[in-house]
Amino acid sequence: MVAVIVKKRLFFLVILGLAGLMLLFLGLRGGLGVEAPSLPNVQVDTPNTGYVSIEESNPTDLESKIAAAQNQDFFIDYRLERDRTRGQQVEWLREVINNAGTVDETRQKAQEHLLAISRSMEKESELENLIRAKGFDDAAVIVDESTATAIVASGSLSSAEVAAITELVSRGTGMEQQKIAVISKN
Repeated sequence: MVAVIVKKRLFFLVILGLAGLMLLFLGLRGGLGVEAPSLPNVQVDTPNTGYVSIEESNPTDLESKIAAAQNQDFFIDYRLERDRTRGQQVEWLREVINNAGTVDETRQKAQEHLLAISRSMEKESELENLIRAKGFDDAAVIVDESTATAIVASGSLSSAEVAAITELVSRGTGMEQQKIAVISKN
């Protein structure tokens, strides 16, 4: 009976997670009416014709500011979504642990999983800070039981940079380097 309830809750958590990711994707694409970030030194003129023109002294400077703002938004949004999903998992596990009807073996597994989530969150935060300390603008790290992925704010990464980040994540997680992926994000 408990296993059926656990499977149903897990199913609903997965569905809610997917719905959340879809909403995040739509929000990033501008499908939900989210305002674009304001950029400094940009003047917007609206003459009587109703057309909008943007005046900027250096167009490449404007493009780099837009790209930087979008890049920063990706990492912020990613961390928020990751924390929200983890929060749901933690809440569900605490319900299992605190339920008087939960079998001892299930309660023990839930406690172990809760500790694993806590360790992963700690490692991710530490590794993100270490990657930033290496000189990268931003990073998001995802650590699970068997793999790790580092998304780094960079137009492209040299093989030496990928090797350095892989080594850093390997030391921080204790995982073999073959189980670590490094992705650059413009």
